[in-house]
Amino acid sequence: MALLLSSSCLIPVAAHAQTVSAGEVSAAGSGYIAGATVAPSQKKVFKSGTTTRVLNRKLLEAAGPVAGAAQMLSYAPGVQVSGYGNTGSTKYTVTLNGVSQGWGGYGSMLSADGLLGVTLDGVPVVDPSTNLWQSNMIPQSGMIQSVSTTYGPGEPADRWYNNFGGGIEFTPLQPTTKPGGDINLTYGSYGQKNIEFDLRTGNYHGWSTILAGGTGDGNSFRTAPDGFKSPSENYSIYLKTVKTFSAGNVAFGGYFARSAGYRTPVIPTSVQPGVYTNGTSGTLYSQQSSGFYSAPSFTNYEKFDTDALWMVFGRENINLDRDTTLHNLTYFENFSRVHSRLNDIYSAGPQQMEYNNPHTDVIGDKLWLTEKLPFNTVDAGAYIIHDDYNTRNNFYNTANGGNKGVANIGGKVRSGYFSQTDVAFFLQDDIHPIQRLHITPGVRFVSFQTSYGDSAQQDFGLAPGAVLGTKCVLNGTSTAGNVTEQGSVCGAHVSRNGVEPSLSANFQVLPWMAVYGTVADVYRAPQVGGGGGLFQKINPVTTYAPEYGQYFDAGLKFHADNRPFLHHFLAGVDYFHLRYAKQSLSVQINGNGYFATGSSVYQGVNLFANDNPIYNLFVFANASFVQAKYQSYNANPGPGNAPQYFNGYHVPYVPDMNLNIGAYYNLPIGSMVLTPRIWYQYTGSQYLFDNTGASSPGGNPGPSNQKMAGYGTLNMSAKLNVPVNLPYAGHKTMDVSLTALNVTGNKYNAFEYISSGGYFGTSTSGYRLAYPGAPFTIYGSVGFHF
Repeated sequence: MALLLSSSCLIPVAAHAQTVSAGEVSAAGSGYIAGATVAPSQKKVFKSGTTTRVLNRKLLEAAGPVAGAAQMLSYAPGVQVSGYGNTGSTKYTVTLNGVSQGWGGYGSMLSADGLLGVTLDGVPVVDPSTNLWQSNMIPQSGMIQSVSTTYGPGEPADRWYNNFGGGIEFTPLQPTTKPGGDINLTYGSYGQKNIEFDLRTGNYHGWSTILAGGTGDGNSFRTAPDGFKSPSENYSIYLKTVKTFSAGNVAFGGYFARSAGYRTPVIPTSVQPGVYTNGTSGTLYSQQSSGFYSAPSFTNYEKFDTDALWMVFGRENINLDRDTTLHNLTYFENFSRVHSRLNDIYSAGPQQMEYNNPHTDVIGDKLWLTEKLPFNTVDAGAYIIHDDYNTRNNFYNTANGGNKGVANIGGKVRSGYFSQTDVAFFLQDDIHPIQRLHITPGVRFVSFQTSYGDSAQQDFGLAPGAVLGTKCVLNGTSTAGNVTEQGSVCGAHVSRNGVEPSLSANFQVLPWMAVYGTVADVYRAPQVGGGGGLFQKINPVTTYAPEYGQYFDAGLKFHADNRPFLHHFLAGVDYFHLRYAKQSLSVQINGNGYFATGSSVYQGVNLFANDNPIYNLFVFANASFVQAKYQSYNANPGPGNAPQYFNGYHVPYVPDMNLNIGAYYNLPIGSMVLTPRIWYQYTGSQYLFDNTGASSPGGNPGPSNQKMAGYGTLNMSAKLNVPVNLPYAGHKTMDVSLTALNVTGNKYNAFEYISSGGYFGTSTSGYRLAYPGAPFTIYGSVGFHF
């Protein structure tokens, strides 16, 4: 959008002290009103003691006009995304330096355990109980002005309840000092249609408001023999108003997003006897036989997936005196999800259908003070967050007398209620005795309190003859039944605490080069929910412990402005090491939860750079090299169980290398500007998870020594910006663009795992199931900016 297409890669911004989280900015010279949330500037990133990469619109547009949150994020170093779709409507798993966030629509993703914090306009949007975030809750890329990725826990004042391996801030478009607006329309491959808009009032007596939104729909690139194209859709809307006054500013905002679509299943990479696209006859279903991008017929497999988020928030920044500022953030959120499966011929029987409708309500408040002193800046404060999460799910079959709210013989249900309260007190001091040196010691005290109660017997009716089997994980007792109850009838409450010291430093050895580093301890409450794990399958009193991380990071940063061939230059290289201990590892396989414990080490190198070497040319590059291994992994924990170890195995789904590199050039043509772009993205090889248990002495699922191949895509686009003079409207602009992704049509799989045979009900096992990545796609867009 016109407001955002500056020649610099990074949008100028302010944050508190020398931390680099999204923060409030003064209006002077920025175009935004005071109190707007914006990303850290290149100078802030350069002087910080942490590693942060900021992606502005120039880099975000590389993801394409129908991209969502995950695709945008994929252009940061160390980031891999994998999923089953090609737009913002579908869900993806995001991996940052080997640790993951999100749920890409498949099991066997052991590393996807919510170790990354995610915020939208500074408000956390990760479910505090499950520790998971769904990427399709931010489906519209045009609403996002920047994405800031912090590697590691970050500074204490910026950390939320699960910023274990990193933090990701999606900053929406913000209220501005002048009125304006944008509208963008897109049409492209597989019937994809999208429209985005924003309207800005500008500053009116200290008030400034923005309304932004978008909606899109289209088909999957995978098609079935009956012609079904697995359509999906999304929409989101965002409203924010800021009021400035002599003592500071206040802001009020709201956001709602809904994404829904038919979820295509995994596909065998090789022919498997008895697995057909039409169920029991016809063409064998595999990438070798029915086609690389094929899918089963609608009448044989149908699953509709919906995710929604709505939130409201208020933020205050009050200057108590010249050096002291009081900050407060209050918010309320609701997360909801529905998985509805009515057809699945591959899993015929009493659990053929599924209705999964969990939801979470969250309320939180964060209050802190910033005190600016001659040689240091102190931040001190606290937050408290409470959520209530319901796990409701029913695997049933109408032929056996079941329905969404009724369990049948041979069925499987759960409806547990988790209540979690997270509290943190933090203190940090950015000490800068000289301009070139910043040392920031900090500490956090954290407390996690989790309660559980089971309500399956109250929330579900029973079909004739159905009897609910029950168990109590606290004392091991159970009652027989012909319906599986995945929860535990015994309620429980656990409270755990921890202290997190940290230290970061940055020293400018030269005006254009800085040496920096971070060490930090961090704790996180283990995930709960799904069909197993703590409280439901594992006794929390004896096994619940905060997961513990020890993070170290050290590197060099380079920054130069307006020098020969270095006009807006920012680059960095760093080495990181994360030891992740006391892990509560859970994985969902065919609707069942498997629990493991262990510890792992993630280490590697990240590199990034961007510049305008000449006025019209913009270049960027991001790369990472990562290794992750389990120090210990017990796939069969619990009192009296024989341990089953995978010690020394590689953590699955951690690419050994990620790379993206590209160039844009602005070519003046009279009063117009043509911008051709070319960029390449590569994801390295990664180890797979094995559902068969063949790698385990006890036969439990776990990591394997098998790998999937790396893959890369070449992408191109061209945009023509045209000035338009309208009567009574003054100088406006429009642009026309064409974006082509994977222009060589490379066929690759974005995800694979080793099947136990349960997904398609085969008698064989050990073969691979996959989600193919998107083929060649092309989109045309028209934008108007006023």
